[in-house]
Amino acid sequence: MPERWLAHWWLKCGQYLARNVPFVAAQIIGQMLSIAAGDTLITRLLAVCADKFAHDERIVDGKADLLCAQRLARLTVRELRQVGISQRKAECLRTLSLAVVNGKLDFGELRTLRDDEIVARLTAFRGIGGWTAKMYLYKIHRPNVLPFEDVIVQNAYKWLYRTPNATPAVIKKRAQKWSPYCSVAVMFLFAAARRNLLATPAPLLKDLP
Repeated sequence: MPERWLAHWWLKCGQYLARNVPFVAAQIIGQMLSIAAGDTLITRLLAVCADKFAHDERIVDGKADLLCAQRLARLTVRELRQVGISQRKAECLRTLSLAVVNGKLDFGELRTLRDDEIVARLTAFRGIGGWTAKMYLYKIHRPNVLPFEDVIVQNAYKWLYRTPNATPAVIKKRAQKWSPYCSVAVMFLFAAARRNLLATPAPLLKDLP
């Protein structure tokens, strides 16, 4: 992907701000699972929250707010486990939500930090790994995020460059040409997978403008 492309598309991208706790919670739940499996667990959790907090007058903005820190903190590990979430992930969700409620984690402050500082702050919570932290950076529109651990990114990379080799080292070497706009390259890789293009022949790079 030519760097001029990435710079052009970065300027065109409007800023997307992730809903902090709901997004991170969804990423924690989805770690090491297929998209379908992760979505199933999130749907179950939303149903539990909708039932438990049905009479909560503070619910004013639809389903996404059902997973806010204040509500997750009111769920026990046992309740989280009952929807199929693993013990470790359930403990992580509860610890994270309590940290937000108690003021130990401020996502407003977090956004003012450098990328590496955000990663360090999030991965300090047991159960949050590098992939989850990077996906948060990606969702708050940081320009140079490279989640090389992501299976979708790896598969799309293999497709685009017509290679069986998509190790982290290989992707990071290629990404030197994408920097400082790795996030845009990743956006295109995700889009190719989402549109089921990986089952079709990839365009020849020499044919790309």
